[in-house]
Amino acid sequence: MKKKNKIALVLSGGGFNGAFQLGAINYINENWKKITGSNQPMKFDIIAGVSTGALNGSMLAMGKLDLLNDLWIHQIGKNGVTEIYTSDFIDTSSKSDKVQLKLDLKSAAKKLIPELDIKLNFFKKLGLIFSKNKRKQIMKELLKDIESGIKNSLPKIRSIADNTPLKKKLEKYLDRSQIRDTDFICGFVSLDSGKYHSVMHNDFSSEKDFINGVLASTAIPMIWNPVDSIRFITENGTINSLSNVDGGVRNVSPLGDVIKLINKDPESHYKIIIINCNSGEAKKKNFAKKSIAAIAARSLYEIAVTEIFNNDVDHFVKINNLIKQAEAWDNEIVFYSNNKEALKSFDAVIINPHKDIEMGSSLVANKQLINHRMLHGAEMARIAFENNLFHNE
Repeated sequence: MKKKNKIALVLSGGGFNGAFQLGAINYINENWKKITGSNQPMKFDIIAGVSTGALNGSMLAMGKLDLLNDLWIHQIGKNGVTEIYTSDFIDTSSKSDKVQLKLDLKSAAKKLIPELDIKLNFFKKLGLIFSKNKRKQIMKELLKDIESGIKNSLPKIRSIADNTPLKKKLEKYLDRSQIRDTDFICGFVSLDSGKYHSVMHNDFSSEKDFINGVLASTAIPMIWNPVDSIRFITENGTINSLSNVDGGVRNVSPLGDVIKLINKDPESHYKIIIINCNSGEAKKKNFAKKSIAAIAARSLYEIAVTEIFNNDVDHFVKINNLIKQAEAWDNEIVFYSNNKEALKSFDAVIINPHKDIEMGSSLVANKQLINHRMLHGAEMARIAFENNLFHNE
């Protein structure tokens, strides 16, 4: 019996470089028949995403490609990062391709020492009626209060930016009841347990948990607050995952999640499209005087994420090629996983940014950058499929 052809999409993390993913997805949509041989509209049987890939993937799974384009082009492209986050420490109005630090002392002071304004106003009103020595004593006491306030408040600051704008968009846009005939997998990490969780959209305990799962997957540690609680159902019961952050911390490319799901469907033949937001090679840069935001983005997305992705995909490609050689040589040769399951080969296309193309900081977005990233995504998708078209049985 001929196996049914199905297609899986794997979307990596990468912050605002997720616009590269969208450019590639638009190319696939426009060339769906040529790529797959199908006369039907673009439809993926499995979509797995972490970080920006979870945002893109969730809306794509809902069939909301037009809305996703609107988000990236007409909202983020027009208004910049303020559509996603605000910050007292990052200059969200900057047109630079790099993260620019901005310190709003008044806002920072209110966070560190909420009662400071009251004490300063009190001192201004009463300070003049005291003697010089008394004013010195009041100032000493005030400085001690400031020091104490900073010591007490600083540990409570969990991020340098606020992603409330993104949360509101997710609450407005996401509706898992609109995900039909597609398995959407969202990946995030619990800081409390250190575990990576890969959760199917229908396995979240509620719509709120589903939205929080996607939000957590995009929450870069130190940049945005962890999501406190996400409940989801597993074969061993309900789990309440605490302090959840970006899935890219442990699994930038949820390729393994997809393969596990594919192995549960032996009656189908799967083809896999992998879209990575990073070139796979961290470019040399001078970070001697960079801000904490730039350091966080560089550490997570440009170095750690690149290394994890390289290892994951390189391992997949090597194993996949060995299995293909075995299948071509002798059908009696079978490779097995650690779980003693027979491994099978896949047709796979990997779409990466070109290593010599600069796409700007993953924390920065403006009209020019979004357009540049999308155009590059479409071009690299074209090259990838021209070099490696699926074998349409």
